[in-house]
Amino acid sequence: MASARSRLISKSRPRRIRVALLCAVLAATSAATGCAAQAQGGGSRTKALAAAYMAIAVPANHRLDKEVESYNDHARDNLAIAETDLREEAATERWFDQRLLKIAFPSAIALTARALVRVNDQRIALTTRQARARTISDLLALNASHRAADAAVEAQVRMIRKQLGLPPPDNS
Repeated sequence: MASARSRLISKSRPRRIRVALLCAVLAATSAATGCAAQAQGGGSRTKALAAAYMAIAVPANHRLDKEVESYNDHARDNLAIAETDLREEAATERWFDQRLLKIAFPSAIALTARALVRVNDQRIALTTRQARARTISDLLALNASHRAADAAVEAQVRMIRKQLGLPPPDNS
């Protein structure tokens, strides 16, 4: 996406969101067609957990893609729309976190899921703060911090994907 926000924070921002929520369309398609079968231990329980994870990640990714694209399209010229997009991003991230914590993961994966939610909560707080910006300048000034928050989420995403036997994110 060659929009204003993309140019400001790197063209990979939308991809980082996808990685953060494990939902690149290719990964979702692969999981649905058998990547989950390669889960560690190959057990049906791990496959079911991977499928449950992807079942929440796919719709969250779809929503985030739309929200981030809209933010990118409006961040430099329409503060109200950009702020609305950020609030919607935060709502989508909360939606994902709430459902992630309901999955009955074994203890090691549950620890990772909770760590993912913790760093995502920090990103949500930053996104919410960014959505309260009074000027476009203030809004854009938080993009670097947002990138750092994305990286923290991505680290946990890579870990939980590995634990669930899912393929690595498409930009790792």
